[in-house]
Amino acid sequence: MALPLLVLLTGGCGHSLLQRRVTEGVIEYAITFPDYDPNGLMAGMLPEKTTLSFNEERQAVDLSAGMGIFRTSMVVNTPEKVMDYHMSVMSKRLVAELHPRDLQAFNKESQALTILYTNEVDTIAGYPCKKAVAVYNGIGQPEVELWYTDAIEMDAPNWYGPFSEIPGVLLRYEMIQYGIRMQLNATSVTPGPVDASKFALKEDHEKVAPEVLHHELEEVLGTFTH
Repeated sequence: MALPLLVLLTGGCGHSLLQRRVTEGVIEYAITFPDYDPNGLMAGMLPEKTTLSFNEERQAVDLSAGMGIFRTSMVVNTPEKVMDYHMSVMSKRLVAELHPRDLQAFNKESQALTILYTNEVDTIAGYPCKKAVAVYNGIGQPEVELWYTDAIEMDAPNWYGPFSEIPGVLLRYEMIQYGIRMQLNATSVTPGPVDASKFALKEDHEKVAPEVLHHELEEVLGTFTH
């Protein structure tokens, strides 16, 4: 009976139940924008994917839009509860150090919400996920499905965003920033060492106050909503 049991444990859903949890690697997400016509004029300007490089204590989220003209990189230091938010547009390169109080301005469109946990499960990018639902207390914002996994080791992975309560790494979710609603769906998880330089401050960016960066982001991203 040992052999069938071993096959059962190491097979199924393409993910080994005996495999150790992932502590370092890269997650790639496909991004879609449900409020935009995929064949419209703005379609070519919107990002199609984002990557999240991680270890147990740090994250780096990289995104490119406008055919590479606009780039952002959010470098998250969880033990210190700080984020270095880099923005590059044309020849302008800015970075601001954001603390929890500063992040409220970046998440100001998120209404108060309640997280409801369910028994539903799914496999996303080869990883077992549980489903939660974010129910907003205000009127007019629909419920959001949040699919997360505990097979990836990350300390407080969502502390800097609107779904900080979720205890695992989000692999499928939706959020609104600067009036733009986006849906993210993990397409691949690649375990493996991440170069420490990925989590370093980019020296070629000018350091500015959080308010300055927030204003610049509003101006740039506002072009996508008009």
